[in-house]
Amino acid sequence: MDRLAGALFGVVSDDELAERALDVVAATGPEIWIDLDSALRARGYGYRDRRVSSAWAAGDNALAVALAACDRDGRERERAVAQPAMRSDVRLLPVLAIRAADWAGAVRDRALRVLADVLSRAEVAALAAVVPVAVRLRDRQRGHGVIETVREALLRADDDTLGVVRGCADLRARRFVFDVLLEAGRLDRRRLAEAALHEPDILSRTRCAEVLAAQALSRNRPDLLVELLDSASARVRVEALTALVRLGRTDLAPRFLGDEASMMRLTAQWGVRRAGGDPAELYRRRLEAPSGPGLRGLLAGLGDCGSRSDADLVLPRLDDPRPRVRAEAVRTLRRLGVPVDLAAMLEDPAPVVVRHVADTLRATGAGVPVERLWALLVTDRPRHVRLAAHRLLTARDGWTRVRADLLLIAGPDEALRDRARVDLVSWCSRHSAEASHGHCPDRLRGELADLLSAAEGYVGARTAGQLRRLLRSGTSR
Repeated sequence: MDRLAGALFGVVSDDELAERALDVVAATGPEIWIDLDSALRARGYGYRDRRVSSAWAAGDNALAVALAACDRDGRERERAVAQPAMRSDVRLLPVLAIRAADWAGAVRDRALRVLADVLSRAEVAALAAVVPVAVRLRDRQRGHGVIETVREALLRADDDTLGVVRGCADLRARRFVFDVLLEAGRLDRRRLAEAALHEPDILSRTRCAEVLAAQALSRNRPDLLVELLDSASARVRVEALTALVRLGRTDLAPRFLGDEASMMRLTAQWGVRRAGGDPAELYRRRLEAPSGPGLRGLLAGLGDCGSRSDADLVLPRLDDPRPRVRAEAVRTLRRLGVPVDLAAMLEDPAPVVVRHVADTLRATGAGVPVERLWALLVTDRPRHVRLAAHRLLTARDGWTRVRADLLLIAGPDEALRDRARVDLVSWCSRHSAEASHGHCPDRLRGELADLLSAAEGYVGARTAGQLRRLLRSGTSR
């Protein structure tokens, strides 16, 4: 910011360069003038700089007005705020908004009056320039006036103007506009539905769905919500289905029992139970049919409400050709508490499957022979297989963990080396504070010393020194 401030002062006396520079700053984003304002005051730049005063005296130089509006002297800031360019040049409106939250009362009051007058016409360009800055000022001690002025301007604007401002690229501004309009009831049912279905921001999309659901409940209008069930957002679907079930449309719940979003499945299960049905039984019936679309969600749903006796419906899915179905079958068996030997699946070609297998083995404590895990750690295995073996080995005793880390550090895979180094450093940093330690097996001590010598340049002298002291004392966790 200091370098940028210096550059702006360097071009302000040249009207053409000043215009181009101001265009660049205006296109950069809403934070730029907030940061520049702080930098200009901190470094003592100001209106009295002869380059600014000369440019201002020579004509209507908008950059000179902007720089003067960031002067340390409140009288100069107030004078800059009163310049015609502050009203007519959209590029200066972010600076005007900042001054409307100024710590000097006279500056703040004048800037608020000018800002209110500028926004009284509720033009798209003015609102689009001010709203993103205003939302970043509202948490300031004196930012209340700015945000209220902007709020009133939004409420005065017509629907077309609001539609444009609501679609601005700045996320925080979009959310603020939605909040204002929803609180004021300015969005009709059609616009609420459109926003709930298509608004890119998930929070605004969900808020619109909540408002529409509340309207449907208060007016007994389930027809307002049916189209929301096809939303790409699980939160929107949940809002819609929850309200529809409360309105008596429990017949819609079974359709979503296989939804891949957990919150939607659980809502559908609640809807089935509310109608007197058993969601687990519905899952069993559907899983008895040949494989089809939605199988992953059905497996997950059975994991939500099934029992160990459902294992026979899940086990065949461990051989499904689709990786995500195999992964979900592994996860479902774990959730149902079904003991299964999954060691062979540690070599599955799909990383997502191996990750779930490793999670299951760690969660259930099912032992895989350590010799098998060492064999899976060697460099000719795929990365995801080596990673799973490393996770399972580091969950054992301390010296097994150290050996697994050092073996990965000695390998060629940079990502695994970094992971192992972080784990080793973490283990060493915590080890010295532990009260109880375990003896390092003599057969490991020599191998670990050799591996450590080879890895010292990578793990660092401090970690290497800690490990050597531990090896000499023969202790570990």
